[in-house]
Amino acid sequence: LIPATIPTTLDRPSSEQLTRARVAYELVCSTTPQMPQTLLVVTGASRGLGRAIGVAFASTSNISSLRAILVARSEDDLSETASLMQEAAQQSSTELEVSCTVADLSDLDTLEETVEEIFEPLLLSPSPYDKAILINNAGSLGYLGQCRDMKSLSELQHAINFNLTSSFWLSSQFARIFAKTEGETGTGGRCIIVNITSLCAVEPFKSMSVYCAGKAARDMFHAVFAKEEETRVSSSGSRSCRILNYAPGMCETAMSLELAESDRLDKDLGTMYQTSLKEKTMVQPKDTAAKLVRIVVADEWISGAHIDYWDE
Repeated sequence: LIPATIPTTLDRPSSEQLTRARVAYELVCSTTPQMPQTLLVVTGASRGLGRAIGVAFASTSNISSLRAILVARSEDDLSETASLMQEAAQQSSTELEVSCTVADLSDLDTLEETVEEIFEPLLLSPSPYDKAILINNAGSLGYLGQCRDMKSLSELQHAINFNLTSSFWLSSQFARIFAKTEGETGTGGRCIIVNITSLCAVEPFKSMSVYCAGKAARDMFHAVFAKEEETRVSSSGSRSCRILNYAPGMCETAMSLELAESDRLDKDLGTMYQTSLKEKTMVQPKDTAAKLVRIVVADEWISGAHIDYWDE
């Protein structure tokens, strides 16, 4: 097992180096018999659901070799996630390489460069990827309260930057790099994008307009993305990129605690969160993460579908 490392700086390869890497990588994939790796990129991986998803992938016996890239803003919390994944991989006998990238995905001034620095060097891997999986999880609650009571345009803009613009760009660039169609160079494997969504994407909840609108927009973006990918075929003859909108259920996380304690949340909704926390009826992150891994590994869903934890 390779110890988890957290780079304090990211050395960005030149465009010429990346071009050579892509060509060399495709040659390796097509001519060299090596154990294939599954590539996993998880955003918002420092705690809660993101952490649970990372650990669940390291725990499954269906993946023999996993390269995981964890992305979030907290260095210490990312290190804890990486350590938990190492422990899980030892139990499942999974060969694991995990590294962490500290980044603020809500900062649009640096987002383009940050995404390139995360994704493009992964093409330098000496082993082919049989699957490249993005868990597009990072996000925030944004403004809570009645629509007519908004007072901060900057707060609204920040929520849109983080929950929409950043999410759209991440998925787009991941597919551009890893979901290569016939005749293009690329990973030679399967590309899967999982957008972490919510019941809020399909049902309105009072005082959560910004969060609901953000989840609905992310759902539709990824549904359209999946529709566009229907006509793209990889060199292996399968669809080049498959996309899933996964709603994890009402999970017991720091976000749920924030909602339960907020005085800006609709009273009935706040009572529901408080009761669910007190009675411990919320979905545990490890349980919904395990279900997500089973769905991804089975690879049988209709691309672009919205699947909830409670769906059969």
